[in-house]
Amino acid sequence: MAFQTALSGINSAAAELNVISNNVANASTTGFKQSTIQFADVFATSNLGSSSNAIGSGVKIAGVTQQFSQGNIEFTDNNLDLAISGQGFFVLNDNGNNVYTRSGTFGVDRNGFIVNPQLQRLTGYLADNSGNITGALGDIQLDTSDIAPQASTQMTFGVNLNASATVPSSAVTSATITLGSAGTTQVLDDGDSPVTTAAFDLVDNYGQPVTTAQLQFTNTGGNNWDVTMTGAGGTTTTASLTVGTTGSVTLTWDPDGAAGTQSPVDLTFDTSALTQATGGGNTDLTAVATGAVQGNFDPTDAATFNNSTTMTVYDSLGSAHLATVYYRKTDIPNQWESYVFVDGNQIAGAQPNGSDLLQFSNSGELSAINGVTTPPSNYILAPYAPGSGAAPMTLTMDYSSLSQYGGGFNVNSLSQDGYATGRLSGIDISDTGVILARFTNGQSRTLAQVALANFGNPQGLTQLGDTSWAESFESGQPVVSAPGSSSLGNVQSGALESSNVDLTEQLVKMITAQRNFQANAQVISTEDTVTQSIINIR
Repeated sequence: MAFQTALSGINSAAAELNVISNNVANASTTGFKQSTIQFADVFATSNLGSSSNAIGSGVKIAGVTQQFSQGNIEFTDNNLDLAISGQGFFVLNDNGNNVYTRSGTFGVDRNGFIVNPQLQRLTGYLADNSGNITGALGDIQLDTSDIAPQASTQMTFGVNLNASATVPSSAVTSATITLGSAGTTQVLDDGDSPVTTAAFDLVDNYGQPVTTAQLQFTNTGGNNWDVTMTGAGGTTTTASLTVGTTGSVTLTWDPDGAAGTQSPVDLTFDTSALTQATGGGNTDLTAVATGAVQGNFDPTDAATFNNSTTMTVYDSLGSAHLATVYYRKTDIPNQWESYVFVDGNQIAGAQPNGSDLLQFSNSGELSAINGVTTPPSNYILAPYAPGSGAAPMTLTMDYSSLSQYGGGFNVNSLSQDGYATGRLSGIDISDTGVILARFTNGQSRTLAQVALANFGNPQGLTQLGDTSWAESFESGQPVVSAPGSSSLGNVQSGALESSNVDLTEQLVKMITAQRNFQANAQVISTEDTVTQSIINIR
């Protein structure tokens, strides 16, 4: 009897050594989970049970189970290598059958499917053409085709215009008026009173031209006349003169009236050449004022504008075009002009000079565009034909982040919504398993999301080899979901989960199993000696 009991002990020790040796052999196997062996004693029993003084008959193997504890995560240079931090298994399609693994050594086959070394395809949630995860499970395939271009439709400017900037090519306000032509005598006919000059041009404090101004002379008796100005807008004072005596007259012109913001302008003119007659009509009653409006804008002359910004926009075929916006301060307080050019060609603005007017409040915020109160702080440019078969470009200028503060001209951000054709340049996988394709044009697109499965009893899974398992009755049905949801762990891209085998622990167990083997062998040796002694009795 002792022979059988000791033999069961030897067999159990040998089985434990087999389990230990398998663990040690797979200490470097990615995703491997160590096994432990459980033993149970053996008693001879009958239908009536066992005797109270029964002696055991040895030991048997109660089970060999795998331990699904977390292994160490080691980083690699392959973005498609995946490690699970927490619970769960990757779901693989093996010719229509689902298998499960913790080994995330993945690559791409010739058809673009993500596969492991056994060419089993990784399963995940697929995305639609817009990059939205649909929830439909399938084999994950990387789309390596070029991404189609998108025409630019909006340009956004995060720019601060310097409130202290000087006005380029600044206007000159009118200050003097010259009557008649040089070397001529101007005659006022008192029979025609009031007498007016021909219309002449003035320039106000804001550099704005006035083209309908006229001097009006009214006889008040004898050689005395009152003179004022009409057609210039605002208000003008009246001055008195005596023909032949008064040498000059000064009128005070308030271009926008008492309620306006402009300062009054003194206009002086020489009256020494005036003469008076009765009958015969007026002679050479013309007037010319000094002053000049702001100089014309010229994109090739930096002296005619303050600042400029440049960005690349794209047409419907993905061809790049250079868009430049020039900013020019005007003589009107808190007002700027913007000029838009694409490929050196101006896109006409709403103003007669081809610009668009940007008006700011006294707190530096954009308050109006082309006279229209903001918000909205955007407007649509005229269509631009880029040529080469591309559709006309219609660009919206978004100035919602435009400001006018002191401290200099600052470009904080420039953006537009178009892009050229792009080729696949890389793959990124987030901790929730979302697979993002990066393209050479700076765009990205969601391709799929890795799916993970978990089981009520992972130790009940059937081992298939190649560090993979299959569903069984004992394991229960898989619960499939996205990484990071429910009880599932997250996914680490560019990393692999190492074996969870602790070599030190296995070596200690190996010594213990060896001692158990030796002890059971000694029992057999002792039993053999006892048996031999009995046989030798004479």
